[in-house]
Amino acid sequence: MSARREIEVWPEECFGEAVASEILLDTRRILEGEGRASWLVSAGRDGEKVARAIASSPLLSGVPLQNLHVFFADERFSSDTSLLNCVQLSPFFSVLQGWGMEERHIHPFPQLSSAKEGALAYQKEIRDLGFENGCSISWLSCGPDGHVASIFPGKERKGDLTIWEEDSPKPPSRRMSVSLEFIRRSREVFLVAAQKEKREIVEEAEYDFDDPLIPATFCQGREKSAWRFSSLTVGQTF
Repeated sequence: MSARREIEVWPEECFGEAVASEILLDTRRILEGEGRASWLVSAGRDGEKVARAIASSPLLSGVPLQNLHVFFADERFSSDTSLLNCVQLSPFFSVLQGWGMEERHIHPFPQLSSAKEGALAYQKEIRDLGFENGCSISWLSCGPDGHVASIFPGKERKGDLTIWEEDSPKPPSRRMSVSLEFIRRSREVFLVAAQKEKREIVEEAEYDFDDPLIPATFCQGREKSAWRFSSLTVGQTF
């Protein structure tokens, strides 16, 4: 069962800070109540915007990060490390480690002999660490076509915790991703969009659910479904 979708639109100038504050406050509550928490994160311009805001938030000092684990929503299968999400987000993780997060709690997709092998190895790692029932908080961005992670319109492959893509419509063609099912197991799911070119797909997705042609419509959490947009994406604030 998924939580009711909550849509909020923030002015562009404070969008990142507002979303970062909400994620950090929810993370602190979960860590203090349960002793362990996990994030499922995506890169891209909007994901990186949220990451930068978290890294610079004064609230970060009040979050006990020692027992936080971070997983990636997707990853390119590539020998060019500059293309990898885990490399692009490395400055963000350096900040988290400065506040007490364990480096061994950052879990990138492995680059093995194929995208399939890497995705299946990541699935095993998630299970071995005891997170197969979902992450505490997922914060994901969507593309102008409505894709999330590396799950593209009409191309969802059936999988358990992870899937792989050999013919992505967005280069590079080979990618690894968590599944929509794993995303929906998250306690909380934040779907974020802050770009003008995403306005059309966001307006289409806002009141649509579980549409395979718009994978973003599956972004629902068990306890919280937080859709957070900037005024560039949706032309009104709450």
